[in-house]
Amino acid sequence: MEWKVNFAAGDRLMKWLVAAVALLSFSTAAEQIELEPYEAEYQVTRGGSEYGEGYRKLEVSPEGEWQLRGKTDISWFILSDTRETRSVFTYNEDKQRFIPIEFLYMRSGTGSDKSFHASFDAQQKQVKNVDSGRLLEIGWNNGLYDEASVIEKLRLDVAAGSEDLTYSIIDEKGREDTYRFAIVGNEQLKTPYGSFKTVKVERVRDNNRRQTYFWLAPELNYLLVQMQQFKEGDEQAKMTLRSLTQ
Repeated sequence: MEWKVNFAAGDRLMKWLVAAVALLSFSTAAEQIELEPYEAEYQVTRGGSEYGEGYRKLEVSPEGEWQLRGKTDISWFILSDTRETRSVFTYNEDKQRFIPIEFLYMRSGTGSDKSFHASFDAQQKQVKNVDSGRLLEIGWNNGLYDEASVIEKLRLDVAAGSEDLTYSIIDEKGREDTYRFAIVGNEQLKTPYGSFKTVKVERVRDNNRRQTYFWLAPELNYLLVQMQQFKEGDEQAKMTLRSLTQ
């Protein structure tokens, strides 16, 4: 009996060492990547069944103004949900910081339609609700992002090996929030666009009712290749890269 216990412990230790060595060999070195235009299309599934589609498109004007457009269009039985975002910002490469200019959110489908449109004044550190014309009570300390552009900033910080993945954001309702992320580890991921070594990141919340995970592919400039969300243990949706133009 004593031999069996020791053997099992040794076997567990050996498996742990093998996993640790594999993880270390799979890790990527910190690097500073450049922000570059791209257009990515995604398939959206739920429980393995087709659920819809989405895309993210990042482009830059000759004046250096970046625009990020995103859309998801899903349907489930008689339910439908279409969401679109547009983020406009400039990018300070020296400080690796986005300077927000505009954020637009629109939602339509089953239930009430919703929208929010904000403009930003970085010098005055003010955020205005464009539809109502009123200033919002938003604390603007260092950087300020929206719920779409923060993923682009996350890409840069994960690539650079940053230990602080905490961001002040404004959400789709015009409210101030803090998004915190943590690196889970490395994972080999198969997508309709191909197989990639990825860095898996989790959004850290105050409670565990919802879990959201992001997979970033170093060989694609840390592009978002998959996002998956759970609510109370049940998968809500999974968005996986289908095509990419860079």
